[in-house]
Amino acid sequence: MYSSDDPRQIGVLLRISRSLDIVGDVSVNLNDPSELLAWATTLPEPTALAWRAMDSEKRYVQVNAAHHRSPVHGNITAVLCCEQHRPFWDELLDADLEPGSEQVITVEALSQAWASAVPLAPTTP
Repeated sequence: MYSSDDPRQIGVLLRISRSLDIVGDVSVNLNDPSELLAWATTLPEPTALAWRAMDSEKRYVQVNAAHHRSPVHGNITAVLCCEQHRPFWDELLDADLEPGSEQVITVEALSQAWASAVPLAPTTP
């Protein structure tokens, strides 16, 4: 993980630079399923994967895409830990994954799970 000064330093460097090119892989940790869906619909030809860690047994969903134009030349991976988003996780998969297993999913499945887990209109009694 980063120390508390690292993000600030990166921000300063970005502000004083005329342009930015990243040659290499980029990983992003997300806080919310809506952020994951935004990355999935923005990245070119993304692949999506739900997986469960072997040791911690935590649940994750990630989207990944190869990116070959500025500002990133490499793979971009956006990862969401789903432990605090269990309704989203449960809507995404037919059954929970065993620790150490993974399942390929579609961007459409991400969208449907988000819509089901967080309805836009309140339900009537």
